[in-house]
Amino acid sequence: MLKTIKRMASMLGVKAQYDGASTKRRMAGKGNTITGPNGPIERSLPMLQARSHNAIRNNAYARKAKEAYVANLVGTGIKPQWGNDEIQQLWDRWVNECDADGVDNFYGLQALAAGAQFEAGEALGRVRYRRVSDGLAVPMQLQVIEAEHLDPAYSRAFDGRLIRMGIEFDGIGQRRAYHLWRHHPHEKLTSEMNTRVAVPASNIIHMYRRTRSGQLRGVPELTSVIVRLYEIDEMQDATLARQKLANLFGAFVKRKTDHEPEDDGPFFGTQVSMPGEGGEEMDELTPGGIHYLEDDEDVTFSDPPDIGANYNEWLRTELLAVAAGAGITYEQLTGDLKGVNYSSIRAGLLEFRRRAEALQAHLLVHQWCRRIAAQWLDVAVTSGALSIPDYWQRRASYLAIDWIAPKWAWVDPLKEVTADLMEVRAGFKPRSEAAGERGWSLDQLDAEIQKGNTSADKHKLVLDSDPRITAKNGSLQAALEALVAATEEEENS
Repeated sequence: MLKTIKRMASMLGVKAQYDGASTKRRMAGKGNTITGPNGPIERSLPMLQARSHNAIRNNAYARKAKEAYVANLVGTGIKPQWGNDEIQQLWDRWVNECDADGVDNFYGLQALAAGAQFEAGEALGRVRYRRVSDGLAVPMQLQVIEAEHLDPAYSRAFDGRLIRMGIEFDGIGQRRAYHLWRHHPHEKLTSEMNTRVAVPASNIIHMYRRTRSGQLRGVPELTSVIVRLYEIDEMQDATLARQKLANLFGAFVKRKTDHEPEDDGPFFGTQVSMPGEGGEEMDELTPGGIHYLEDDEDVTFSDPPDIGANYNEWLRTELLAVAAGAGITYEQLTGDLKGVNYSSIRAGLLEFRRRAEALQAHLLVHQWCRRIAAQWLDVAVTSGALSIPDYWQRRASYLAIDWIAPKWAWVDPLKEVTADLMEVRAGFKPRSEAAGERGWSLDQLDAEIQKGNTSADKHKLVLDSDPRITAKNGSLQAALEALVAATEEEENS
């Protein structure tokens, strides 16, 4: 029956309903293998990570893409507002001593983790509990380790448990442990020193961007453009080599074999290549040289195709694709602002910042900061660093934290501030949202304003920026000054 249907379809010229599902010449060999979310990662992750590391070490565009990614997602740090002064003060003390390696503060570790996620596809943080006697504000530290500690080839099933790509799951699919190499597997250590350690999943923060349901590991952000980056390097090298070869072309002089050129002295500014007494062959070109050929000798150069005047446009097109694959704008990748105006760059930045805000919320805050803060507060209470009698009954309310990202800087801040002012005054935007866009919580902003007003009143300052006293045009300030002058004149008289 099936053969009959196929034969009838062939006779009637029936085609696939979707051209993308065709197996004809046009689509032959293009994504014909159906895979799950983890199979390709399991096979390809080590090589992708190695090539991504190498590209960021040696390719200026790859390095710039990583720096732009980290600077915009983290900046000076995504900071929590706890809503409790005692907790906030303890956190502010701990952030400077949280690094198990003793190098960074908490916000430096955020940048390190974001960079690792961009470069290797994922970042791992291990919570290290310390003794109370160690003298830390809270006896807990964080160690950021590279993704290579988690071997994607380590998969097995035993005793009703499943280990997939180094992650151990229990019977209901919950993460139970991470099997990590004790030392980095690519450092020069003996095999006896490097062993796997099963670390409880509650002590590991695993941050990666999941693009398919069921995906267990992340891939480098440069994965879709890694080939293009290497080809750009090769093209630039080939162009440079062609130019260097062109610089070798000086002059070729043909002469009779039995005729010796007269010695008219040295050629200034050039190098003369003369044949030896034994008729040695010319096997080297020197830049700007004059080379003598015998009457039966000739020089032939290859003429490979040259992209010529199209090179700049080709490079720009390739870099546009690289920027799209890396998730940043072309201007951020290259620093090329030719032909850019306020409207065009703002439109590009708005699109990029929507993506950056999504990554801040779903990746850095939800997967990284939120879990660390929850464990930190638990340890602070259980160790006695904080005394909160109703903590375990109201734990969720204490962990309702506002994470404030650094404010965005705009090309024309006057236009943005004016627009925000109009929206707030019209009631289209709350002050809390405007404050949050500038890296403040509303309580913190109001506290700082009150602090400034108190200081101004103490020193008897009347500032044009103080809306309690002056209008926008400063008219009330002038009236007050006139009143003060009149009062002084009356007292003196």
